[in-house]
Amino acid sequence: SLAYCVPVESARINGDNIEKFLKTTQASTFDLDILYPTKSVLVTSNWNKNDDVFSVEAIWNARHTPSHKPTNINHDHNQIVGHITESWVIDAEGNTIDDNTPVDKLPDIIHVCNGAVIYKHYKEEDLTERALALIEEIEANEKFVSMECLFPDFDYAVIAADGSEYIIPRNEETAFLTKHLRVYGGEGNYNGYKVGRLLKNMIFSGKGYVDKPANPESVIFTD
Repeated sequence: SLAYCVPVESARINGDNIEKFLKTTQASTFDLDILYPTKSVLVTSNWNKNDDVFSVEAIWNARHTPSHKPTNINHDHNQIVGHITESWVIDAEGNTIDDNTPVDKLPDIIHVCNGAVIYKHYKEEDLTERALALIEEIEANEKFVSMECLFPDFDYAVIAADGSEYIIPRNEETAFLTKHLRVYGGEGNYNGYKVGRLLKNMIFSGKGYVDKPANPESVIFTD
């Protein structure tokens, strides 16, 4: 066997070389003895079961950010099992949406999809067994995915009893609504209105393989 010891240099990605960087790091073929490829829906422009709300504009603007982010089991960052390799967007019928589509021409429902790989072999035997068990559950259609993201701010999405929907900007006057959000320990309603958290300026930071996703649309494709 041969081992090469070389220094690590910063890529210092900028607007001039980011396209070249992505092309050289994009996974194009998989060594199936080492990596297990998957494809899945990462997020949908909807109101999920955690009362987090994803607008078409927010997830479209973040559509390229999933690549090169880690994947894990049940959002446990001590159980990293692979990474995301690519992303693309489809409509409700599964048609790929052209990357140059203007936001105002997008349908009401879009899905950001992703390709990823699971690492199949580790130095530690128990980690290899964990990966193979995860793959077995995926092939038995027992797993979904759950996205992870970072965001600097949010507004409130509100649904009235008659079904009408509103967006309430978060500011000093409206911030009291935060304590009513389920994610912060509230019951998800205020004075008869259903209240959700509308994420703004988000970027995707990874995903977890889970049994029960907040977004039921986040399925792992069999093909």
